[in-house]
Amino acid sequence: MRFTQLQDWLTWIESCHPDEIELGLERVAVVAKQLGCDFSSTKVITVAGTNGKGSCVAALSAILQAAGYRSGCYTSPHFMRYNERIQLEGGEVDDDCLVESFARIDYARGDTQLTYFEYGTLAALDILSRAQLDVVILEVGLGGRLDAVNIIDADVAIVTSIAIDHEAWLGTDRETIGFEKAGIFRAGNAAICGDPNPPSSVEAHAKSCGAVFYQRGREFDLCRPETTLLWSATDKQLALPELSLPLDSVAVAIQALQLLNLTIVDDAYKVLAKLSLTGRFQQVQAEGKSVILDVAHNPAAAALLADNLSVQPCVGRTLALSAVMADKDIAGLIEPLKDHVDAWFVANLKDNPRALPAEKFSDALGDQGIGMISVSKNIRQAYRRALSMMTTDDRLLVFGSFFTVAEVMPLLARTQQVGGRESE
Repeated sequence: MRFTQLQDWLTWIESCHPDEIELGLERVAVVAKQLGCDFSSTKVITVAGTNGKGSCVAALSAILQAAGYRSGCYTSPHFMRYNERIQLEGGEVDDDCLVESFARIDYARGDTQLTYFEYGTLAALDILSRAQLDVVILEVGLGGRLDAVNIIDADVAIVTSIAIDHEAWLGTDRETIGFEKAGIFRAGNAAICGDPNPPSSVEAHAKSCGAVFYQRGREFDLCRPETTLLWSATDKQLALPELSLPLDSVAVAIQALQLLNLTIVDDAYKVLAKLSLTGRFQQVQAEGKSVILDVAHNPAAAALLADNLSVQPCVGRTLALSAVMADKDIAGLIEPLKDHVDAWFVANLKDNPRALPAEKFSDALGDQGIGMISVSKNIRQAYRRALSMMTTDDRLLVFGSFFTVAEVMPLLARTQQVGGRESE
């Protein structure tokens, strides 16, 4: 074994490939075969989409556990620990499990070079396939068609939403991006779309590959016809509790479980009432002041975040602490939120070459007529500055990327009161 400690493996894996991302399935498929990854006796759900993937996976996992099924999940990225990416029956895998899997991958790959993400995906497939689970849920990291997760043929494939993001990899319009995400569909198997207004390429690809297509708003839906949330399809209706997760994500999760023909009593869906997700309109208290953590990092997610802020106004001001990736649509990210934020605290992200320098972010804010801007050398400094200017009537919004939220989380007071709605 090359290493015995997880952090040593992760450091080495980061250095193994010159590119952070190299889309394609050939290398991963060869190594997965050598590992003996086999899901032939397990139901598999694959989840792609621009936004809403994490909440969809969380809903699926919670319902399955409540119904008594053994399930496992693969998601990315993580906040505090790499172990968060792979869960077995609701719990993170331990270091030893990951170390042993990375060692097996290192042996199986031979001379094949793998990216950091490919190592992680293979570890997930290796661990999940060995766990003898009833259902496995795989979140696509980027796109769909060429993402490493797509080496697995899913029984049910979900596309939660389609918006402009990752243009360098997926294309610059929704039709092209929709085609890439629909690449997870399989002939004869269920394909679900939760976007209420999807590009035509999604259903067109489903038809061309022979998948059985289900569109939210047509074959199924989740809405509030009167006072109760109601999920409905042609042959079933479910009354649901009030939700913290986005309706789009829950709608497709329930549709997927219905199509798997599992035995799930209606009471199992009550677990959704308690379900929230880290960093998705997550509300905490820090030094007696309100803080909202949200990983919104593209215009569509920012628009949902703005809606959530409107639904839950505060008595005082809303301050924003933000750092973003340079490859994002910065103007599109700012636009939905500029009328909801009274002052901006922008910062550099530590040791992150993808991050937009704080000064450039400040310039982008200024281009949209925003004047209340504080520029900090790092997240810690921006966080302390923002808190020092707040009263108990104010709130601090932390958003812009997973990295931004992850850097703030250790700074929060240990005694936190958590709740809220989600914006993924």
